[in-house]
Amino acid sequence: MNKFPFTPEGVQAKQKELSTLTLEERLKIAEYVASNPVEFISESFEMSDEQLLYLKEVELVDIRVTGFSLAIGFLGQIPVEMQDTTPPSAFAARGKKKKELSTNVSTTTNPQTGATTVTGSVGIKWTW
Repeated sequence: MNKFPFTPEGVQAKQKELSTLTLEERLKIAEYVASNPVEFISESFEMSDEQLLYLKEVELVDIRVTGFSLAIGFLGQIPVEMQDTTPPSAFAARGKKKKELSTNVSTTTNPQTGATTVTGSVGIKWTW
């Protein structure tokens, strides 16, 4: 797996990379992301030391919800947006970052074929 910049474009590139995997491979990745979101994010994206420190200090409930949301997005192949909107100079202020998470996912199963379609989006934004 490649490591991408932690930008909206980098997240899209990572998602494109994951979309080429088989369903079985995507299931394994989704399980890993849900269980280890900090590791997945830090292994998948180029981040500053400050960003990595912040990521490792996110409260357990918040990081688990983030992991489950990312797993849904990657498994269902729906758009995932993830970004840090904090300017680098703002890290010196060391205020409390806020995390915004929006998840809008729905599934539809065709009763005749049994095929399931996943639609929606996952958005995660860190900001001061």
